[in-house]
Amino acid sequence: MALLRRLQGANYRLLGLVGQGQFGQVYCAVHRRTGRLVALKNLNRDRLTTHRFLRELRFLLSLEHPNIANCSALEQSATGRQLVLDYCEGGTLRQLMEQATPLPLGEILALMAAILDALDHAHSQGIVHCDIKPENILLVIAPGAWRVKISDFGIARLSQELRGKDQSGATGSPAYMAPERFYHQHSASSDLYALGVILFELLTGDRPFTGTPSQLMVAHLNQPVAFPPHWPEALQGFLRKALQKLMARRYRTAGVMKAALEALRLTLTAAELATTYPLVYHQELPPVPFVPQRVYGLPTSDGLGAAPSPWSQMLVPSPTDPAVWWRVAGTDPVVQAWTVGAIQMEPAEPPWFLPAPVQALWGGQGRALAVTAEALFDLLPGGQVQRRVTFPAPVAVALSPGLQWAMGYSADDGHLWQAPLGKATPELRALPVPQLGTAAVELLALDDRHLLLAAKYPQRTDLHVISRRGPSLGKLTLHTAVQSLTLTRTPRRILAQETTDPSSLLIIDLLPFRVLRCRLDVPTPYLGELTIGYVACSDQGHLRFVNAQGQLIGRVDGLPCPAAIAVQFPHHIWLATAGDRREIHAIDIQDLGLDIIF
Repeated sequence: MALLRRLQGANYRLLGLVGQGQFGQVYCAVHRRTGRLVALKNLNRDRLTTHRFLRELRFLLSLEHPNIANCSALEQSATGRQLVLDYCEGGTLRQLMEQATPLPLGEILALMAAILDALDHAHSQGIVHCDIKPENILLVIAPGAWRVKISDFGIARLSQELRGKDQSGATGSPAYMAPERFYHQHSASSDLYALGVILFELLTGDRPFTGTPSQLMVAHLNQPVAFPPHWPEALQGFLRKALQKLMARRYRTAGVMKAALEALRLTLTAAELATTYPLVYHQELPPVPFVPQRVYGLPTSDGLGAAPSPWSQMLVPSPTDPAVWWRVAGTDPVVQAWTVGAIQMEPAEPPWFLPAPVQALWGGQGRALAVTAEALFDLLPGGQVQRRVTFPAPVAVALSPGLQWAMGYSADDGHLWQAPLGKATPELRALPVPQLGTAAVELLALDDRHLLLAAKYPQRTDLHVISRRGPSLGKLTLHTAVQSLTLTRTPRRILAQETTDPSSLLIIDLLPFRVLRCRLDVPTPYLGELTIGYVACSDQGHLRFVNAQGQLIGRVDGLPCPAAIAVQFPHHIWLATAGDRREIHAIDIQDLGLDIIF
């Protein structure tokens, strides 16, 4: 804590710890004046000598490349020194591998080409990394993909130091070390061998050799690498050369290896480039067929007219169990509550008729509220509607969890309006808000004190955290467009669907800023949280379950096509059917037959 206080008093405000290493810690931080997000690498004085620190600083300052985590400044504190580096919110390549995320071969080769570009730049400056491994390859979220940055040049060597044997020890990671590294020899070719091991691991889900450090040494020196026979022959040939035991038989430089990679890509068919690896991941989690559990019909007459109104995409649990609130049409200004009966849902209250179509419903603290484009209404017993707040222009609205305040953003005048709901006659107050231009805006109440304003642009999403009193606490930029933002029970964590790749589920932590991308096999616009993790559902009735680490843990197919979904923690999903069928399915995930321990 003393260290945190000392670092907080400097030029940077810490947002949280994101990494811990042998020589210090890595923090997500924001520059107090410019608002720039950075990685602050704190190097403890008692663990890292001045000589080694100056070596790493020298290497970093001499490198400037889009695929290298560049150093922009140096800070000092009483306990150590801090390198200010590019921040990578997507984590490491190791974390991506542990998610068991299937990647198309074309995307894997593109990642390898970017890493080779970075190595070519470093080698041209006379710097050999000497510790290329998935933990040292950082990821930045980009539209539908990742950008890579190489980090941690702490044990790098200069080319002039490689002419003889280095007697400082075989430092590095034995699983990725070239044969000569075990004899204290280094070369640029050693980095390329390590990259070959990483490519093998991305394709198979495992490294070519495993075991203790001594067993790894014997394997790297003597054991040939076995390639799966179903791989394209050109891919096998590329890796066979990259993993040669003798340096002279490998690719001579990173540039030569990248050219060979591009030549390999040209030999592959579109189907081969689209094949996802590792193949074993797809065989371990077959989908479970859906068997209906409790299905409730709706009366043919709902009291709203002769013909039943169609569903909208809004289904909200009532604040008074066991009713379920639902809105009946995207253009009708009507809200109806239904109570769970024996075989069907029965109207619990007379319908509420509002002066305009309902955009959102909230239930909590024993109250139900409806939002139209310009007003907020209390839904009272007996079908009574009471106007609570009137906004000066059409707005996007968020309510705090305790229903203490409502906030609405108006694109027409660019204002953020706050209304305290605890007062009988709430008075609107304009709060300062950043200039958002033509962005589409979505609001989420993070808690009773903080609001998240998501400004959505075609190629990025700016996440502004705003206090209830108005000041902006900072902006986090996600370099991809998102939709379907959903709050979770974990503080400052949200879920989102990526616009450019609707089958990608993003798990976004705001403090510190981290983003996990989970690739699913179907687009899933409906998102929610259950006790086992997160649930996503497609328009075609496919359920996918993901844990907090971004790993796919369950698949269920064959549900009715949903028009609306409500997810009730810890185990239940309510699904309203689309089309002419007027049904609600009550689904307990414990009874779906998933291979999950509850």
